[in-house]
Amino acid sequence: MLEHFCECYSDLSGLILCPVLGSITPLFIPNSRIRPIRLIGLCASLITFLYPLVPRIQFDPSTAKSQFVESLQWLPYENINFYLGIDGISLFFVILTTFLIPICILVGWSGMRSYGKEYITASLIREFLMIAVFRMLDPLLFYVLPESVPIPMLCGAEHLLFAGIKLFLCRGLVQ
Repeated sequence: MLEHFCECYSDLSGLILCPVLGSITPLFIPNSRIRPIRLIGLCASLITFLYPLVPRIQFDPSTAKSQFVESLQWLPYENINFYLGIDGISLFFVILTTFLIPICILVGWSGMRSYGKEYITASLIREFLMIAVFRMLDPLLFYVLPESVPIPMLCGAEHLLFAGIKLFLCRGLVQ
């Protein structure tokens, strides 16, 4: 049965869509119901973690070319395509990202009393952006997406000075 599933499995768009859908779902739940919000966030991150394990089985390490390539013409007049693929290094980083986000959600599990919905949504949006960075093959989007990864981190800042310091530290550590 696993062989049949692996033969049918060729695209990884669901890997990007799963955290997006998981971050939208808690927005329809009231803030007073924190338990379902936490469970939805954890389930979405765990499903996203299990998703790239099938391509890991199908991945051919003998070639340096990008595999599981998908292309969608996005802005044809600017020659910008939504061009996704994965290679050996990006596969490792995608698996690492999808492994760490459920751990981050579990670490913040007890502290999600007042801002649980925002925490889950920001974590899953950050996961979506990091996966998109590692999967993107289009040069323009490859350079735009890493700049957008710290934005969900700033959404919960009460003070703009604190948000500026967090952004400065994040960008300074990355560069």
